Amino acid sequence: MTKEPNNVAVRRNGLRCLNRLMFLLLFTLFCFPLSLAAKVTGKCVNCHTMHNSQAGQPMAYDFDGTSFTKTATPKGSLLIYDCIGCHSATNGTTWQDSITKAPIVFNTVAPTYNTAKGLAGGNFYYMLSDDIHGHNVLGIKAQDPTLGLTPPGGSALTTQLRCAGTWGCHGHNGRQPGDTVEPDQTKAMKGGHHGDDTPPLGSLTDVAKNYRFLLGITGKEDTDWEKDNINTSHNEYQGATSFGTNTTISYLCGECHGNFHSSAGVGSVSPWLRHPTDAVLKSSGEYSAYTIYSTVAPVARPNPDSVPDTTKVTPGTDIVMCVSCHRAHASPYFKMIRWDYKSSTFSIALEGCNVCHTSKN
Repeated sequence: MTKEPNNVAVRRNGLRCLNRLMFLLLFTLFCFPLSLAAKVTGKCVNCHTMHNSQAGQPMAYDFDGTSFTKTATPKGSLLIYDCIGCHSATNGTTWQDSITKAPIVFNTVAPTYNTAKGLAGGNFYYMLSDDIHGHNVLGIKAQDPTLGLTPPGGSALTTQLRCAGTWGCHGHNGRQPGDTVEPDQTKAMKGGHHGDDTPPLGSLTDVAKNYRFLLGITGKEDTDWEKDNINTSHNEYQGATSFGTNTTISYLCGECHGNFHSSAGVGSVSPWLRHPTDAVLKSSGEYSAYTIYSTVAPVARPNPDSVPDTTKVTPGTDIVMCVSCHRAHASPYFKMIRWDYKSSTFSIALEGCNVCHTSKN
């Protein structure tokens, strides 16, 4: 038998390797699609149970705000936990579930993993002591006895606040023009945790294609949800100078707190009726000195995806928003403020105010 020249053998072996590589690539794409830029990775059994039964015992859990107990009542979409259960921990050191990789927004004891005492949105733990610290979401505790079902600056809900759906913030809640309302939390979030979350964001049909699963809202997500609490790694929020721009984080807040996010309720120029939102940080006077990004009083950007230096603030361009002062979920402080606004120590009470109002030190 005539031996092949070395160059022919090399090409033949190279083609075999290439074919094998293509086969493995196609096999991965078709058999494991959830690994591609998905919100959730890992085994299905981390979050789902086929029949809520294993060795004669239920697999699903109820969470009462303190502890987890097994329940024989199956949950929608074959889930093991509901929203709060999946994003909770019964200690203060856990910021991300070690198995599901879900961010923890409710520790049943005070969070100790960073100085911010929670992730970017805050922590529902602080609701346990006083409803004034944040949003009272179903599953944390009973309905707020002070405000009842009426959000400050808004209209009454017909039921207690949820995480998602009609009476929540995440998923399909019907508050964006063109969005379809969905009262069931699980259905409202359908496709979100398994979807491709790569930009561009802002879809009304694909839950995953939205900033933090907030329908229609755009932004740039910090990979550790600001667990590090440093200005070199943080969320970038969408802001605009028009109350009607429905892609901003302040527009989301205004869906329930409308009087705090409208030209009629806030005003349009100084003197403001209420603290401005969706207003440009002035480039003159005391405001011009806010040039280093602060996680105590962050700013929004006109285009979060193209910020030249995320450690810097540009007065005259960057924008004041609702979460410049508030946490989205809850905080240790009065009215879910990001700092101790009611402190008897003046310098502490002004800690966030003087980030923008630099002459008020």
